[in-house]
Amino acid sequence: MKPHPKACRAGFTLVELMIAIAIVAVLAVLITAGARRFIESSRKVQTMAQFRDFQVGMTLFEADYMKPPIPRSKRDSGWDTIYGDPGGFYTNQFLVAALAGEDKDFPYKDENFSARDANPRNESYITFPYAADNRGGVGRDGRLYDAWGREIMVAINGMKSNNPSHNLVDFNNGQNDRRLNTWGLAEYKETKPRDQAYVFWSYGKDGKKGRKGPASNSIVPYAGSDDVISW
Repeated sequence: MKPHPKACRAGFTLVELMIAIAIVAVLAVLITAGARRFIESSRKVQTMAQFRDFQVGMTLFEADYMKPPIPRSKRDSGWDTIYGDPGGFYTNQFLVAALAGEDKDFPYKDENFSARDANPRNESYITFPYAADNRGGVGRDGRLYDAWGREIMVAINGMKSNNPSHNLVDFNNGQNDRRLNTWGLAEYKETKPRDQAYVFWSYGKDGKKGRKGPASNSIVPYAGSDDVISW
């Protein structure tokens, strides 16, 4: 008579169960970290796409008007100007309205920026996506936000002003010169704008320039940061 085979053991021991739980936990952490990296990477790509669309609109505008969309006061003085800097004076609302062909005025301190004056034909050079949550488009306040919900920063070269007494020079700290001056806001150890007519940038998810620079005008490394730049 053949002996009965030993009965198969059912279930897991406590040690085996703990090992299985640990493996699942590690996999969950890896998947979550990978998902976060993917999300942040996709936001950088989305923001760069916004820069490209913005650039197309600016290029079309310049082709028609032979100048960038800057307020009359900045054109007359020849000063380079930054829009969208959280600690600055000017939002990017004026640029959005001027490129979209909107008839709006934006009072800033003792001056008024007129989108109609910059674009008197009210031509539409770009259609900005609407973003009710202020992420990846124009919010309810008329400002253009990046994928993280931060206002996109733009620097425009004032170039030679309309004042005949002003002479265009190579470098004059942001007035009537060929070099675009961002007062350190878009300057990193590896790179900075030079002769561009305009540039766009974002400090990314953390809102800090470069690798967590102590101040937005400090010269910090760009490598390893979550910043997005157009140059």
